[in-house]
Amino acid sequence: MEPGYKKVKSFIEACRDKSLSGYMNQINLGEVYYQTIRAVGVDKARDFLDNFFRLPIEIILPDGELIWKASEIKAEYPISFADCFAIATAIKYKAKILTGDPEFKKVKSLIQIEWI
Repeated sequence: MEPGYKKVKSFIEACRDKSLSGYMNQINLGEVYYQTIRAVGVDKARDFLDNFFRLPIEIILPDGELIWKASEIKAEYPISFADCFAIATAIKYKAKILTGDPEFKKVKSLIQIEWI
């Protein structure tokens, strides 16, 4: 199991019982999808994606507002463009980012981070 598995599991359970709302930008889900393809192949990655869509997490499609906000963040901070979409989504929905990625330390003044 990956580090932080229990925290992620409890987050998903809280979304399922509606004590929390969960969001994921489609750009970031695409990032998880390609990493899964690299790790286990496209067939298993498609199964993962099918299962992910069953989770009580709202997939946020990147509209103009999110694209421009992500672009503004990218212009100011040396982080990946995909991470900028996660940040822009968290700002828009006043949500925390659940991550173990140390890159997010660079933007801790912009958003709340739940470290896993």
